[in-house]
Amino acid sequence: MSKEDKEDMGVIAKSDHELKLYYHPGNRIAKQSIAVAEASKAKKVLVNLAEENLTETQWGELSRLLDKDPTELIDTSHPFIKETLSKNPDLNPNQAVKILKMNPEVLKHPIAMRGDKVIQVKGINDIMHLQEADSKDAKLP
Repeated sequence: MSKEDKEDMGVIAKSDHELKLYYHPGNRIAKQSIAVAEASKAKKVLVNLAEENLTETQWGELSRLLDKDPTELIDTSHPFIKETLSKNPDLNPNQAVKILKMNPEVLKHPIAMRGDKVIQVKGINDIMHLQEADSKDAKLP
């Protein structure tokens, strides 16, 4: 196995036929994101972060797939962050994945993936970008 193959192998399974949504139910857009995901014809995998703990490695991989620093995944205005750290925390990536592992409620936006496409769901229409253009996925307004 080449070095490139090893680097491409991640701990998070990806499938073009599967829409995976990582969310915390306390997030304001989570319910809407779930509804949009449910309308897709793809197999749904809903990962409720209040019930399922991701490892630091998985958080690191999600941030890499999003092409973001792990610190960018954290809602620094979340009460937990403000009360525990500060109003303007200066986090490094290592600290960020530890915080996300232990306190997933601070995730800024749900994360959706289908195949190699991974996005942060900032608005409910964002998930529609993961629908296949020639698919029979439900078209939503």
